[in-house]
Amino acid sequence: MLKKTFQLLVVVLASFTIQSNAQNVSNKDKLLSSYQTITVTKDIPYREGASDAWKLDLAMPSNFGSELRPALVIVHGGGWAGGSKSVDVYQKMMVEYAGKGYVTINVEYRLTGEAGFPACIEDVKNAVRWLRAHAGELQVDPERIGTYGHSAGAHLALMLGMTSEKDGLEGDGSFSEFSSHVNVVAAGSPPTELGRDVPMSKSVWWPIGYISAEHPPLFLIQGTEDPVVKPELTRDFVDKMKQAGAEIKYLEVEGGHDVAYSSQLKVTDPAISEFFEMHLKP
Repeated sequence: MLKKTFQLLVVVLASFTIQSNAQNVSNKDKLLSSYQTITVTKDIPYREGASDAWKLDLAMPSNFGSELRPALVIVHGGGWAGGSKSVDVYQKMMVEYAGKGYVTINVEYRLTGEAGFPACIEDVKNAVRWLRAHAGELQVDPERIGTYGHSAGAHLALMLGMTSEKDGLEGDGSFSEFSSHVNVVAAGSPPTELGRDVPMSKSVWWPIGYISAEHPPLFLIQGTEDPVVKPELTRDFVDKMKQAGAEIKYLEVEGGHDVAYSSQLKVTDPAISEFFEMHLKP
């Protein structure tokens, strides 16, 4: 009799434990589902090959609904010879925009110490093609992809918006059946051209070589005292684009090369967010 009573007690306790665990899971699901949640995945390869640079980080909404989402491609700066997607500024932006409902990718690319120009342009284009190739799984609207970059990253972001397959900058990477073009560009401290007597100054590698009205909306942010990207060159580029009939917005902020990177974020962050909201949100 004692044995049967013990067995019955074990069954009751087991049943209570299962029900309790189920209730805990249910409560957890209920708790988490009541808040908007994002997921972050690091170091996803966007093409096959030997380079460690061909990786991106991904942040995306996980429970924001079933509708298609806009996407944002973040491109780090560093003079094409340094920098990384792991820098706090770009990681923070990636997470913040995912929280706003964007699918965001934060892209690494080959630096000039590993591969000369135009490898960096080819790599960020490959990353955009990867994004379009996986648009279905990521709930991305392939017609609402924007990009932001600072300094060297701004140059690469502009090249994503201002060049197409016919310009011969796609490289030998993956997903060639998908477009590398983006639908809107914001660029902080943007190098639009380089000195005219250096090997990297070929006009086909720089936004100044693509003056035309046939471009997506562009937003350029420039520091008044920038010692790296000269304000007069950015103003000249903006003037030429406006004369050509392009849709281009220009914000000049008091400060140096870091106005859209650190020193004037109270001004530049809301302006960038408003620009993307206007062009990428339905």
